[in-house]
Amino acid sequence: MKKIIWISSYPKSGNTFLRAMLSAFFYSKDGIFKQDYLKNIAEFPRDFFSLKSSNNFLNEIKEYEKIQKKISNIDKEIIFLKTHLANLTINKIFPTINKNYSICSIYIVRDPRNVILSLKNHYNLDIKECLNFLMNDKNFICMKNKNLSKGYTLILDWASNYLSWKNQKNINTIFIKFEDLVLEQKKTFIHILNELKKFMNLDIDQKKIENVVKTTNFKHLRQLEEKEGFVENKIMGIRDNKNFFFNKGIERNFNKDLDSSIIEEINKKYKNLLLELNYLKN
Repeated sequence: MKKIIWISSYPKSGNTFLRAMLSAFFYSKDGIFKQDYLKNIAEFPRDFFSLKSSNNFLNEIKEYEKIQKKISNIDKEIIFLKTHLANLTINKIFPTINKNYSICSIYIVRDPRNVILSLKNHYNLDIKECLNFLMNDKNFICMKNKNLSKGYTLILDWASNYLSWKNQKNINTIFIKFEDLVLEQKKTFIHILNELKKFMNLDIDQKKIENVVKTTNFKHLRQLEEKEGFVENKIMGIRDNKNFFFNKGIERNFNKDLDSSIIEEINKKYKNLLLELNYLKN
């Protein structure tokens, strides 16, 4: 059992970027990325519930253990799952991430002052709405269609999401920064693979890695999206969003694009963690 490897993050922190890399490496022969490979890495809980009027978080979380057990019994050597869930135990009974069916996780953290700008692009919100989204320590995301809903994902606020994984003891977690993943893609990806070797049999094929990096760098993914569209827009419920999913990446600059009062508010609220992560200097 114990087959699930979680790819976890706060929303708009590089989760899909890393999924592209992992899917090209593990689900192709040559490491050359194609959008269809993303289908091999589902999102939990979104992809495991159907739209119903009776859905809510407490109803869904009661099903988590059964679903994660079923996933871990799938006849595959390795199973990756994407999630934005905070790693918590609800009502002291229901863990969001069940250690009995998990090998390890990879957590991607990103500077929240750039996350807020990506949220604005992704959800078509104004910046004040994005700030409330970022700082809401009881925040959920879910899919809705009129009175139907599914995939209630407890994300909390930016810091609480990260700390729920950092401070938990139930699962080994590999922590990486979005900024390193983009700026030092090959080095960071090799680091991830070397860490995964501690939990699984893995042959690190250098030629395959070269192809992964060549076909999943941010510029290439943007060009691919311009040519083909982004295959997951419909799944994510954002097909009417005219903005690119792979929009600016590391080129996003909060000092240029974010009002100084918003920057100051984020710096004040998350000062200690920003310092710890070297996103802020004393």
